Amino acid sequence: MALCAAMELFWMQGYAATSLDELLAAMRLSRSSFYAEFGSKEALFRACLQHYQTTIVTHLSLLQEKAKSTRDFFAAIFRDVITDASIGTPRGCFIVNSAVEFGQRNSRFARDVRSALAEVQRVFESAIQRGVERGELAHPQSAAGLATYLITCLSGLRAMIRGGMTATDARTVVKRILDSLEKSQFS
Repeated sequence: MALCAAMELFWMQGYAATSLDELLAAMRLSRSSFYAEFGSKEALFRACLQHYQTTIVTHLSLLQEKAKSTRDFFAAIFRDVITDASIGTPRGCFIVNSAVEFGQRNSRFARDVRSALAEVQRVFESAIQRGVERGELAHPQSAAGLATYLITCLSGLRAMIRGGMTATDARTVVKRILDSLEKSQFS
């Protein structure tokens, strides 16, 4: 699929570092087909962000359905990050990479990134609320605050792994994050 090929390229190199010629080669499209289908590099990038958002939210929702507990849900997410890094070049999170690349400089991209992060936040908050309802977590002062903390930990872990953190160190960090969740340090 052309969109997935473009997403992989943007994910590895970033928007600015990815040329149209590289995109055309990866997507196996002619220039005229590219413009007919996507219109512009910017429109393609935004479509890639949307595709990634849909894919990641679907994956998180499936993990949440399968998880036996709130801890298991978050452990699976963090475990996936470590596993992904161990089988190839760690790429980080496409959404977070994009947030770092653009900050607030491109309002359309920034809006897309905020939307994607809000969807992940929603899934995390849902898992936290479910954990509270099941008695697995003390009621946090703010489910949104706890979700933001966990997203920040996840993003930081991805960045550290991308920067060379070992799998052993990453597992130690994940254990501490999950222990802090269980010890209700956020209640």
